Amino acid sequence: MKVKLAILLGILLLSSYPVAGLAVIPPPPPPSVPQPPNSNSMMAPLAQNRLSIVLSLQQEAYDLLDQASEQGLDVEDIANSISEADALVEKARQIVLSNPISALNMLREAAKIYEKAISDLETLLS
Repeated sequence: MKVKLAILLGILLLSSYPVAGLAVIPPPPPPSVPQPPNSNSMMAPLAQNRLSIVLSLQQEAYDLLDQASEQGLDVEDIANSISEADALVEKARQIVLSNPISALNMLREAAKIYEKAISDLETLLS
């Protein structure tokens, strides 16, 4: 009877040992879900590049504006539009890293204004 009880106890221990061992091991963590890329980090270099292009347009517009002013031409309207573009560029500079998409839109609008001013000034100077 003692032998049967010992065998029964042994079987019970062996059968419950793997289950008890699994209860102690924590389950594996769920697989990580890849995060979508941040649009700001992707667009910031493009906005920086566009800013440098617009700054060169700005410089060209001011050079032509100075030439037209030296010749005594009426460039008040063109100067006002250049000032409007300057304000857009300044706003874009402030947000180019934190909100590059809005900065790109502002820079695109400023570029249009500078290009028109350059075209008008070249027409006046020729």
